[in-house]
Amino acid sequence: MAKTPNGSEVSAEEVNAFAASQLPFAVELGISCDSLGEDEAVGRWRFSTRWLRPVDFVCGPVMMALADATLYFAVFTRGGIRPLALTNELKMNFLRPAVARRDLLARARIVKRGRRVVYGTVDLWEEGAPGRLVAHATSSYVLPD
Repeated sequence: MAKTPNGSEVSAEEVNAFAASQLPFAVELGISCDSLGEDEAVGRWRFSTRWLRPVDFVCGPVMMALADATLYFAVFTRGGIRPLALTNELKMNFLRPAVARRDLLARARIVKRGRRVVYGTVDLWEEGAPGRLVAHATSSYVLPD
């Protein structure tokens, strides 16, 4: 598979088309892929008051879904879109509430790629404040044969 100029084997547009047709949770939550690089993806959650807790914080399940989906997108950067890649584990640390009423962004980086397991980290922040993380996750994906 040929690499795109950003070092990925798939484009963000291809990932978003896949997500639109195969990942109804991403569509419902407003999660998309902003960009891809070699072993890296940036995902976006479009702000919506629908997903706020009563205290106006973005709810944890939305941040977990964004982290999980963004690492899933990063898995695609080598070998192309792999629909059957499965989350093996996800650990989320919430560092501060997301309260700015802006989109959330997540950067997933692949730390180690094995033959069957991919391990990565994900940082989440509010748009416009990349140095102020709201959450950090570690996760792994299983790559079935």
